[in-house]
Amino acid sequence: QIEKVVLFLLTQQGHLASRLEKLGQQRAILTEHSDISQVSQVREAYRQVGLDLVKLLRFVDMNATGIRKILKKFDKRFGYRFTDYYVSTRANHPYSQLQPIFKQVGIVAVAGALTRNLASLQDHQGSFISIYDHPSITLKDPVIEQINNSVQKLTHSTTFLTFLGQHAMIIPEDVQTSSEDLVDDQSYHFMSLMLNLVNTFLYMVNTYIIVPTADDYSVSLGAAATVCGVIIGSMAVAQVFSSVYFSAWSNRSYFRPLVFSSIMLFSGNVLYALAYDLNSLTVLILGR
Repeated sequence: QIEKVVLFLLTQQGHLASRLEKLGQQRAILTEHSDISQVSQVREAYRQVGLDLVKLLRFVDMNATGIRKILKKFDKRFGYRFTDYYVSTRANHPYSQLQPIFKQVGIVAVAGALTRNLASLQDHQGSFISIYDHPSITLKDPVIEQINNSVQKLTHSTTFLTFLGQHAMIIPEDVQTSSEDLVDDQSYHFMSLMLNLVNTFLYMVNTYIIVPTADDYSVSLGAAATVCGVIIGSMAVAQVFSSVYFSAWSNRSYFRPLVFSSIMLFSGNVLYALAYDLNSLTVLILGR
């Protein structure tokens, strides 16, 4: 789909360039034979090219936004920043289809030609002023203003892709997103939320129930009170291994390790409670 968009973009740029070339020939003739009516016609023809360029810019902006949203969906589905890999491997590749969207060289060249030619047709109080010699001079033309606004909007839409291609750490896309993206980000999975809350509750059981009563529990099972150190410390030992394992697992999936850890926490607390009825220190340690 990106290839189709890029090829269409290049084709349309060629059409606009061809129209500008023909208008340039007409403008050259007008410099020799000044005719106010013909100058107005040529100026309007340039403006029509400008309006077509604005449409093309909106088309590119729409597709750049589409690429951004598709990559965000891949990130959410895969559970890791697929966008980083995709853009970094294609941003500066000589055959990359993303280059025309990143650089916008052809579009900027067409916009520059329009601005330059309209400026040359504009009457600067009888003087010929170059926009290159006097950059502060701005052409007051509605079409040029539309083009500049469209270019700025397109630049904003592709900024995050460009920054990712350069391995930037701060992504403007994370700061300014569309209203649809904000709604997307604010949505949450109800079951994941409940599992997180249950996980927190089961984990806090360790702090508020098990730790304060560990010495009494070990004595009731016929063990020495000092065994409470093993009871309390066994969970910390298990965390050394689980933190590494779950971190690696979470890179591939977030929901599954969350379900698994909830089951393990629940089972561990059940075994810890059953140890009293079974009068088994082994079951107690296993539960921890």
